[in-house]
Amino acid sequence: MAKGRILAWCVVSITGAALLALVIIGGDFDASPRFLFWLILLLIAELLPVSLGFETRVTMAFPILIAVSILFNPLEGMAMAALGEFDLREFRREIPLWRAFFNRCQLMLSVGAASLLISPIRENPFILPEGALAIAGATLVFLVINLSLVAGMLHLDRGTPLPEAFSILLPKPVAGFWVSQFVLAGLGAAAAAVYQDIGPFVSLFLIPLLFARLSILGARAQQELSEKIRQQQKSLLDASERVFQEREAERNRIAEEIHDGSLQMLAAAAYGCGNASEFIDANRTDLAKEAALGARDAINGAMKALRDSLVDLRKSSVEEGGLVQTIHTFADHLSILWGTEINIEATINREPPIPVALAAFQILQEGLTNALKHAQDASVTVRISDEDGMVHIVIEDKGIGFDVNDEVGEDHVGMRLMQERATRIGGRLELQTEPGKGTRLEAILPGAIAP
Repeated sequence: MAKGRILAWCVVSITGAALLALVIIGGDFDASPRFLFWLILLLIAELLPVSLGFETRVTMAFPILIAVSILFNPLEGMAMAALGEFDLREFRREIPLWRAFFNRCQLMLSVGAASLLISPIRENPFILPEGALAIAGATLVFLVINLSLVAGMLHLDRGTPLPEAFSILLPKPVAGFWVSQFVLAGLGAAAAAVYQDIGPFVSLFLIPLLFARLSILGARAQQELSEKIRQQQKSLLDASERVFQEREAERNRIAEEIHDGSLQMLAAAAYGCGNASEFIDANRTDLAKEAALGARDAINGAMKALRDSLVDLRKSSVEEGGLVQTIHTFADHLSILWGTEINIEATINREPPIPVALAAFQILQEGLTNALKHAQDASVTVRISDEDGMVHIVIEDKGIGFDVNDEVGEDHVGMRLMQERATRIGGRLELQTEPGKGTRLEAILPGAIAP
């Protein structure tokens, strides 16, 4: 979103202004072996990231940055954060340039503010109680700036409400998070103190800490994955109940349509045949012919209505052969009706749960019918696969395509129903099309989940 970019460039501008001010007031910068040692240590920490979900990345850089804030002046500390903080996604071009600048600059500001707070006692930062209070204050300032800017970015760039953004960044229990961060800051301060006494051997003290922290974060990531699976299971159970209710309502509706439509037309046909017989006996061939034609029209209408009812029944059921077999049967039926080639490529290794299979088939039916309308005699390809616990159904044609903004709006019932069915079971739809370039619709639905 544009607001996120605006915040990012504002943070970059503020960081640039802060660096300029530090240079003007005489901030020293010395690329000494000490600076290079801590820069290398920071780079090593950045190579050991742990994913916590929500596209969030956590590393062991925090205690090292606290140590840097204690040992180096604000200009040197910000320079080290700029050089040592990086995101591997930047090299893979998975995040835009403005986001990369924001990530780096918000940490530079955090380090600079923490270092500035410690500046009055930098000559002897480990005296008590002044040193401990200054380091605790610097840690608090670092965390507040860091969390506030990141939460603000989540709010402006993704539309996440601020309370929810902070809840994403602050794992529960919140008190435990703050205690752990101050403990880590204390370890960073201890590392700085040990470095002053014994030099580079401090790395022997920090390396075990790196891997211990990674183990803790890995356990938390596993906990979040378990919670995600639990939520997905609940969504499937809810969807199952709704599907069964919908199927019952659908059967009742079809039964009413057969009774009020097909049976009435068949009754009219029988009545017409009876009249035709009487007219023939009375030697009124003209009236007999008219009655026979009326009976034929009624039978044709009943046959059409019954065919429509059969198609509707297939909307609510997956045949005994499973999802793939049902799709093959339905595609063969449509191919004959439309006179268009439908290619099926299926690699399903495990049959999805009933609500997923039903939703998948219903989405495919609507999407395939739409594809045949837009393809204009071009072939249509359907690909079905299950990867990473998800069922993927792709419907692709080489037809004329269309403008999404013009044809997929609030009044586009078919697209809205497909989206609702996917969302109901925890899935989503992706539509790609342009005039003259065909159409690609993909449904990504949750597959089989272990209990």
